Amino acid sequence: MTTIKPPISTWLNTQDSQFTPTGKLVLIPLELEVIKDWTEATIDFSFTSPDRNLTDSSINITPIVLKNHKAEPITKTDVNLTVSEDGFYDIEAKITVTLSDADSETGENKLLTTLSFGVFSFQGKYIYDFSSQAALDKYAEIEALSKPNKEVKTLINLAETNKITSSDNKLTLEQMGEISRHIFAEKQKIQALYNNQNPSLLKQSLPTKLSLRRGQKITLKVRWPINSENTDFLPLDKAAIEVKGSDGKLFKGVLNNGEFTFTAPTADYSYTATISAVFSDKFGVYKENTPVDMLITTNFSDQINYDITDGSAPFWSVFSAVMDLTNIAKKHINFEREKNRIVYVDIKNSGCFYLPSTQSINIAKADYYNWDVIAHEFGHAIAHESDAIRMIAGGPHSGDNQYDYPDNEITFNNKRYSIALAFNEGYGTWVGIQLLKHSAYANKMPNVGDDYYTTIRSDGSIGLNFDLKNHSTLYGFYGEDAELCIAPLLWQLSDQKKNPYIRALCSRKTDYISYSLGDIFNKIFKGRQLESISDFYKEIFIDYVGVQPDFLRTTPDGTKINKKILQKVHNLSVPFAEFGIGIYIDDKELKALNQLDIYQLKTGSLPTPDLIDMYIFNDQLELTAKVLDLELESSSKLIKSSANVTYSLQKNDIAQIEAAFAPNRKKEQIVYILVAGTATGKNAIDGKIATGPYFSNLAKFKVT
Repeated sequence: MTTIKPPISTWLNTQDSQFTPTGKLVLIPLELEVIKDWTEATIDFSFTSPDRNLTDSSINITPIVLKNHKAEPITKTDVNLTVSEDGFYDIEAKITVTLSDADSETGENKLLTTLSFGVFSFQGKYIYDFSSQAALDKYAEIEALSKPNKEVKTLINLAETNKITSSDNKLTLEQMGEISRHIFAEKQKIQALYNNQNPSLLKQSLPTKLSLRRGQKITLKVRWPINSENTDFLPLDKAAIEVKGSDGKLFKGVLNNGEFTFTAPTADYSYTATISAVFSDKFGVYKENTPVDMLITTNFSDQINYDITDGSAPFWSVFSAVMDLTNIAKKHINFEREKNRIVYVDIKNSGCFYLPSTQSINIAKADYYNWDVIAHEFGHAIAHESDAIRMIAGGPHSGDNQYDYPDNEITFNNKRYSIALAFNEGYGTWVGIQLLKHSAYANKMPNVGDDYYTTIRSDGSIGLNFDLKNHSTLYGFYGEDAELCIAPLLWQLSDQKKNPYIRALCSRKTDYISYSLGDIFNKIFKGRQLESISDFYKEIFIDYVGVQPDFLRTTPDGTKINKKILQKVHNLSVPFAEFGIGIYIDDKELKALNQLDIYQLKTGSLPTPDLIDMYIFNDQLELTAKVLDLELESSSKLIKSSANVTYSLQKNDIAQIEAAFAPNRKKEQIVYILVAGTATGKNAIDGKIATGPYFSNLAKFKVT
């Protein structure tokens, strides 16, 4: 017998899966390729159907006879198909090819192969596909929408008429869930029907039915995978569950640490459990769709233990993360989002984002198991919905100096927008990782509960692994426009375990500032609509120091300043200087006041402080003199290095300080100097706003 591998190849063009009305002829393009010279091919059709009411007369497919007169390897033809009865059909085509020359040993000159495709009904029309399984999948999605109950149909019509989505808040989570549950249930009916009649059509068989007694308590246990390989699982907590029995009885509730218990009303009770990604009235997880967003669900039948491994598996990681963050925010910062918020998964974007206009959190495929990134977006939600931060700029950001980042047209060379975006992004990282420090999943989920902001690439490797506590991990970027400085600065002010300062070093002892997460959120952020790190500095100055930032400008000379106030001004200055936001004076060694150097850790081209106020105190901390509105460009020698800016005051500036002590000059006298620096923004290309003034440390000098 002639042997050719593969002997016959066929292509059925069903890419568009067009609909054909009942009783109408449809032509399905088919191509036949035989890797051998042949003279004739015949294609005979037969069908099988699980619906016993259907007969051979319900479907008509004209046999095909092909003559290859041109002796071409590929021949094009059409399958002539007419369906007259509503139902499910599985078509098999038997293809016989007569070869041009017979095998000398056997004398046989025919090859045989089969081709299968499915035909499925939908509202008097039919959809066909080369693969029966593919046709089933398409049919299930469409058929589910065709037979909703009256209440659900009303909701669907409302959505279609008004072209609304769940983000418009016209449908409640419960209503959206009802639509999704109906659609899912219809799919399950179709799958169950086909599984009983044609098991080969489905990848998974139905689970073995349990033997139950009447009145027996049944505890279902549901777990979700913590990685994409589905190798490790944790109990699914707080998701909504609905158990529907074969008798129509419903049991509704919430999974508690992965468990839900109900009582079997009859012996050998059969049921289907549907899990919905809804957390109370707080939020739901959806696939964005048209016209109605699809609630994430999974279901199982007649099982006690269920590990989620279907297509919804990674979405339960997102659900668990946002559920956990929601609980933590309530407990530790006393903040709750509005009801019925939306979390979108399976989005078109490659990156995650928070959308203020809809107050939705959007998580991309690469970050389903990356809880640090999810927490970052949740941080944006808190910032916006608590009026903590005024979000005036968005778009691409790299973590370094945003003012110089050309990929963002909004922030590029714009001071106002670049420092606003850096502040917003730094805040999102800080508050998100701070919340996860209190996570119920710490040490269970990868990277949850530590002091790092970690991103994971699509191949599973570590991207950014930023230690928020370690001051040396700043990647060499400093400034008001660098989110990689703002996040660890906020961490330093709110973390109870402090790392020592390594850059802004001075002679005076610096007390650490330790706000709790709840205090710094409610006292400094909530309701303030802060726009930049400069706004934050002013608010924390008022709360921590206890006076207005300009209090010294209006204080008369000769006034003795409260030592505690000056110490707090000093304490606050050091962390801001440590991360390149503020300024500092190097007085580690006691020096004569022959020269005064003011430093700022600085990278990028965002304009630096160009206007300062100097305050001079004697050894009793009396305000002896002040020099206001000193323009550094005209009064100082400016020295720039790769990560540092130094302003060296000139002799005439030093002379003003010395003159303050002339009336009561001692042979050698200790003086203290405090400087407040303002970046006026006049040299910025765009977004010319002033930031500061930021106070320096309280520096100690001697005057001889």
